[in-house]
Amino acid sequence: MTIDDVVRAKRAISHAQATYVHALAKFAAERPKTADISAELAVVLAESEHTVRKELDWAEQLTTRLPATMNALTEGVVDLRKAAKVANQTAVLRNELAAAVDREIADKLPHRDAEGIRRVAYRSVQRVDPDGAETRAEQRRSDRKVTLKHQEDAMALLSAYLPAEQASAAYARIDRAAQRLRTEDDPRTLDQLRADVVADWLVNDSADTAAAASPKADIYLHIDFETLAKLADRPARLSGHGPIPAAIARQIAHNPKSTWRRVIMDRANGTPITVSRSRYRPPTAVADYVRVRDYECRFPGCHRPTEFSDLDHVQPYSCGGKTCTANMIGLCRRHHLVKHTEGWTFTLNPDGTLLISTPSGTTYTGKPPHGDDIGNQQKLRANKRRRKRKKSARNRHGGGDDDQTGGVPATDPR
Repeated sequence: MTIDDVVRAKRAISHAQATYVHALAKFAAERPKTADISAELAVVLAESEHTVRKELDWAEQLTTRLPATMNALTEGVVDLRKAAKVANQTAVLRNELAAAVDREIADKLPHRDAEGIRRVAYRSVQRVDPDGAETRAEQRRSDRKVTLKHQEDAMALLSAYLPAEQASAAYARIDRAAQRLRTEDDPRTLDQLRADVVADWLVNDSADTAAAASPKADIYLHIDFETLAKLADRPARLSGHGPIPAAIARQIAHNPKSTWRRVIMDRANGTPITVSRSRYRPPTAVADYVRVRDYECRFPGCHRPTEFSDLDHVQPYSCGGKTCTANMIGLCRRHHLVKHTEGWTFTLNPDGTLLISTPSGTTYTGKPPHGDDIGNQQKLRANKRRRKRKKSARNRHGGGDDDQTGGVPATDPR
């Protein structure tokens, strides 16, 4: 039994799931509108009606609005769980916008885990429907709340539903305080320390001195200059969370009381140009740049933010590896240890592409995170410019519509 046999078996499962999706869609289409399809299928399939309703919804979307994703399922590129991530993210869009997302992310589906596909789809939804994204974000922000749910064994779950930038900054500061409390003599785990820090801050009249003295943590807001200057409305990116609407990003960036570090991105290639240094005792320039560049752990399928990860030399320092941006990557503690396990080889190319060879001989190629969306944005802008040039040419020769401006509007930053 080889790893190729495992891959073939997994693809066979995906193909069978595609057959199931087509069967569900066809069954639903042929039933009367008044029929309670979910109840009938729940009985036959021995599933809950909730599960059946979700699968029926996925089947309808995949077979009617998301042909590229459906094809990926049929070909075994993704399984149903991954395809469902695309369906869930595009459910808020009109048919034509959902189709645009489907086309845009088609070549990004291979070799990604389910969470990675969800993120790719979410970013695309933000791009194709910026106005809708802003509206949805504002609506969600009005739903903020704190809840308490009592659980078994004398425990309870206290949770806060907050705007992403506030939650990210709060968690980062809690983590920083917990790290400062950690000592060799303290048997508490980091999770336990975080919980104790929160309890101290919220319950006690005076929190633990080390925790209370903890500086505000570094949270990065990635935004291009045109969007910051209100010349464009491209989604920004909040470290550890993902895309946020341009209007909300500008509110964060221009707020004098903001606790987030602003990262100005190069629109041409997505790399960081400047990182604000308004934080207390900033890290070294190298660590700063690598954390901003990598966003999260570079190991495939891991999404732990670099703020809570290790910075590791690709070529070990003991073997002559330099401490520079060209030889360092962000890895969470677990995958940092994996890298140093026998049989694993990591190679970082000058363009930021990371090559990982596994003990079985498989090689994974990971593009630099900042390159995920940039190429597609450039293609979209290039296509838009070509359409405008054609329209301008038609107008100069007496064709086209009444718009005789012929070029890119002065307010367009492109």
